[in-house]
Amino acid sequence: MEWRCTWCGKPHEENDPPCDNCGHNKFERAVEQVPPAETDGPTDPVWVCTECGRQHTKNSPPCKRCGNVELEQRQPDWDDLDELGGTSYRDVLEPRYVAGYAIAAVLGITLILAYAGVVTLPGMGRPPVPDDVAGAGDQVGDLSIADVEAAYVEQSNERREAASVDPLTDDADLAWYAAYVNKRTVQNATGDGSALSREEMLRVRDYCENPVVDRYTVFSTGPVEDFDSEASLAGTLLDSWDQIDAALVESQTRIGVDVHVAPNDRVFVTVAVC
Repeated sequence: MEWRCTWCGKPHEENDPPCDNCGHNKFERAVEQVPPAETDGPTDPVWVCTECGRQHTKNSPPCKRCGNVELEQRQPDWDDLDELGGTSYRDVLEPRYVAGYAIAAVLGITLILAYAGVVTLPGMGRPPVPDDVAGAGDQVGDLSIADVEAAYVEQSNERREAASVDPLTDDADLAWYAAYVNKRTVQNATGDGSALSREEMLRVRDYCENPVVDRYTVFSTGPVEDFDSEASLAGTLLDSWDQIDAALVESQTRIGVDVHVAPNDRVFVTVAVC
């Protein structure tokens, strides 16, 4: 073939543009081809990057290696045939490829750490339990809220023992869930936050298939701090627990409880059992 497209290099029988490969409107006489026997390889000219020397089979800038937009037509260098098309080992070591591999590695390691619970990413892991909640979640007068929660579980197990039911054990996952739900419930009730979504309430299913969750409020007839002990307050709160499904609760083995004393001596309680 005597004519070749000046843009993509495709050979043609006649000087009759446009090129049927790229549509370019200019042809040039083809470079004299070297017989295959002398080269043991392709005889069509190649397009060489004027910056890095990478050879391309078509005039299709930018350069696959360095991004240079200037390519010039030359006879192929048989020593560099491994560079024609595809990505060579030399390309893999280019800074932009190395940077991409480094970013992918960092993202992969971060995801692994997130699933392992070492780090927390947006949209993954547990949200923090709110700490800016009106009222008291740690101490009311001389009463320790943590001790009230422990007494709540202890007295619940005493009642279960009397009914010949196995005791419940404190569970860290359920304790976090109960605290998160209870604090958010208080915030919504006092006008400081939004109501819990269905998805947030259903997070308890991450810990068991048949959970029982109950949220209730006890209105104290006097100041909560006037209770003489954590045990007496816990007993009052436990007496007010209207179990959603008593039979199902009896079959469970783990529990999480959160107690929060809101303004006006309203006591919010969330119980989760699995």
